[in-house]
Amino acid sequence: MIPRVLQAILLLHCLVQLTKAQRGTCCESYCYNDDTERKQVKHFATKTVYEFIRAPDTDRQHIVPNCVPVKFWLLSRHGTRLPGKSEIIEMPKQLKLLQDSIMDNYFTRRSVPDNGRMCDEDLEMLRNWHWDPNITERYDAHLTEQGWEDLKYLAVRAKEKFWQVFGTGYQPSKFTFRHTATQRTEASFKAFAEGLFGREESQRVKPTPATTPDLLLKPYDACPDYETNKNRDTQDGNSEVNKFLRSVLFTETVWDISQRLGFRHNLSVEQIEVMWDACRYEQAWRISRPSPFCTVFTEDQVRVLEYKEDLAYFYRNSYGYSRSQDIACHAMADMLRQLTSRDDPSVVAYFTHDSEIQLFLAALGAKRDSTPIRADNFPFMANRKYTSSDIPFTANVAAVKYQCAEQREPEKVIFFLNEKPIMLDWCSVGLCNWSDVKRQYQRFTEGNCDRMYCQSSGAAASVSVAHVAVGVVGSLLLASMRHLTLH
Repeated sequence: MIPRVLQAILLLHCLVQLTKAQRGTCCESYCYNDDTERKQVKHFATKTVYEFIRAPDTDRQHIVPNCVPVKFWLLSRHGTRLPGKSEIIEMPKQLKLLQDSIMDNYFTRRSVPDNGRMCDEDLEMLRNWHWDPNITERYDAHLTEQGWEDLKYLAVRAKEKFWQVFGTGYQPSKFTFRHTATQRTEASFKAFAEGLFGREESQRVKPTPATTPDLLLKPYDACPDYETNKNRDTQDGNSEVNKFLRSVLFTETVWDISQRLGFRHNLSVEQIEVMWDACRYEQAWRISRPSPFCTVFTEDQVRVLEYKEDLAYFYRNSYGYSRSQDIACHAMADMLRQLTSRDDPSVVAYFTHDSEIQLFLAALGAKRDSTPIRADNFPFMANRKYTSSDIPFTANVAAVKYQCAEQREPEKVIFFLNEKPIMLDWCSVGLCNWSDVKRQYQRFTEGNCDRMYCQSSGAAASVSVAHVAVGVVGSLLLASMRHLTLH
C-alpha cells in the first residue's frame, strides 16, 4: 500500500513542477538545427525510421559458439510508405495553412513568446517547406524508395549473417515467401528478394499467393472482436488514450506547442498530429534530410506524443487487449511448424503490417512490463519495455534455429526484433533451448487456431483491482491540478 501512496505523491509533485515551469515561461529553449543528437527521431512511434532503430552493423549477437544456423523464419512489416489517400488529399492543405499562420505569428502579428521561441534557422526551414508535388492520390500507401532500400539491405544483412541457411542462389524448394494483398507488402517482398538474389535472379522468385481471409498475415481483419475493441478505444471516453488526451500533461503539451508557434489559442489535437505526421513521414522518406516540421517539436513533446500512440496500440494490439496473445495464432503455429521440420524450406519470409507484428510479439510474450502503461503513469514509465517505436517501418521479427555441439540441448533458437535478440525471461541472454520454446508455446501447436484466434470475449484486458485503484487516484490528482493552470 505504501508504494502506491508514494507513487501518487510523486505524480502530484511532477504535475506541480510541470505547472510551475510552464506558468513561468511557455516553452523549452530548443533549436532543432543546433541539435546534433536529435534523440527524438527514435521515438516517432510506428513511423520511426528503421535505420535509426535496427541493430548496428558491428553487432555480433547472432553468432553462437559451437552452433550453426539451420532455419530462418521472418515476419516483416512493409517498408516506408506514402500516406493513405485521405491524408494525401488533406495534409498539404492543412500544413500550408499552419505554415502560413506560424509565419504570420512570427513576422506580422509578433505574438511569439519571449522565451523558448523557435530559432531563426528552424524558422527558415519551415518557411521554405512545400509539399512534394509527386506525392499524389495515385500512389497512396505505396512503398517509397527508402522503403525498398530498407528491405533490400535487411535481406543482404540476413544473408551475410546466416549464410549457412541462405546458401548462394535461389532454389524454389528452399525458400518460401508470402505477402498480403497490398502494393507496399508486395514491393517489400520484391525488394527483399532482390537483396538475396540480385535484380535479375529475383525476377523468377514467386511468392505463395495470399488467401481471403488472410488468417496468417492479417487475421485481425477477420475478427469482429478485434474491430469492436478497436472502436471502443476511440469511442469510449474512458479509454486510456482518451483519458490521456484530457490529462494535465497532454493539455499542457498542446498549450506549450501552440504558444511556441505564436498562437494565442490552443491548436487542436488534429492540427498538432498533422504536423507530427509530416515530420515523421518526411524524415522516413529522406533519412539524411531533416523535415522542416520536425522543428516544431522539442524532445520532451515528442515523448508525450509517442506515449499517446503507445496507449492506443497497447490496448489495441498488445497486452492491454485480452485477445492479443491469440490473434496471431496462425503465424505462431506456422513458425513452430517450420522450425520443427527438418525438411525444406530452410528460409521463410512473410511481409505484413504493423498490427500483425505487434500481435505476434504479444503471442511471444515479448516486451512485457510488470506494470501496464496507463493514462496516469507516464512519469513512471520512462524505461518501459513496451513502445510503439519498436515497430518502425520495416519492423521485423526473426526466429533462427541453431544446431549446436552441446549434447544435452543441441537445438537452440534466438528470436530477433529489428535484428536485435529479444530477451525472454526463460531464455539465457536471448538464447533459448528448443525444448523450452516448444513447451512455452505448445498451445499454438496443440490448439485449433481457426477456433482459438478469435474467440468472442469482453475485449479489453482485465486489469487488477490494484491497478484500477491507482488509476482512480491518478485521475483525481490530474483533475485537481487543472485549477492551478493559469494562462
